[in-house]
Amino acid sequence: MSVASSQSSLSAKAILAERLVNLPGMSAVEELIRSKFESDSSSLQEIPEYLFALGGKRMRPMLTLLSAAALGMRTPSPRLIEIAAGIELIHMATLLHDDIIDKSPIRRHKQSAFLKYGVPNTLLAGDFLLVRAFSLCARLDRHIIDATEQACVELTEGEIEEIPLFRAHLNVTEVLEIARKKTAALFRLAAESAAFLAVGKEPVLNCFLEFGEKLGVAFQILDDVLDVISTEDLLGKKAGQDLLERKPSVVNVLWLESGSELSKRLLTEPQLEGEDLFVAKALAELRHGETIQRARALAIKYAREAESALDAGLAQAPNKDKAYSTALYALIRYTTERLE
Repeated sequence: MSVASSQSSLSAKAILAERLVNLPGMSAVEELIRSKFESDSSSLQEIPEYLFALGGKRMRPMLTLLSAAALGMRTPSPRLIEIAAGIELIHMATLLHDDIIDKSPIRRHKQSAFLKYGVPNTLLAGDFLLVRAFSLCARLDRHIIDATEQACVELTEGEIEEIPLFRAHLNVTEVLEIARKKTAALFRLAAESAAFLAVGKEPVLNCFLEFGEKLGVAFQILDDVLDVISTEDLLGKKAGQDLLERKPSVVNVLWLESGSELSKRLLTEPQLEGEDLFVAKALAELRHGETIQRARALAIKYAREAESALDAGLAQAPNKDKAYSTALYALIRYTTERLE
């Protein structure tokens, strides 16, 4: 299959919707996640419930369940449900912590948890979710425990390495490595864990590990692009937040490397008088320049690499399921169709 095949009669979103309506295991994953919010402390329970109620794509548990189903696990095992829930709990913890670090006031159209409940309580709620996640993962196979540890180490490293551009100039290679750690680590863990539980053979495992990682990087690049080209209604927050925070996003670094005078003025200074006006000018320049096209091309490159790894993994899987394999390819296409 090819990423370019998104011109087919059915969009990736439609194919995914058809498979996800009754995706085996998703309701069990969500039920398990909610059960892990229980606490004697009302704040520790209320903050995760608030975040979970905001919704979201549930991309990581979806990837876990779809990967296992594509590899022939028609009925999700208890261990698969546990790792899928554990990965989402880790992701939720990072969202709570990220909003505090970035001082992001809005998440999915609503007030960020740290503004609603305070920084100390939200920070502790994130820690609480990590403990709950580890309580699930600790009961699983040694391979999954080690992979979970590695993913958590990498996403923490990625967070620390995400230095504002006014403090350090990073190149594209460096920001792609940050994306690999901060975002793709959990995508990799999702696909790798599914392959381990469904097949357990190293060639398939390695291919799915690469598939998840490449998909995660593509997904992050496209998130960076959407921060520029999308609307507040679709993003759930104002466009241009990465610009305002001087984040080392792929788009911001490509823009700096283009030599734009506006990029240097905005991104290499910690604060400017009339920042909103500068951000508005930056959005206009980016939307009509070549930087976005370069970022799109980079995302498509990673999506194609994800597709090649998936091809290789499925080719070696003895009991692959055609319908769910098609859904996995649709998931790759969905990352690029988000820009259409």
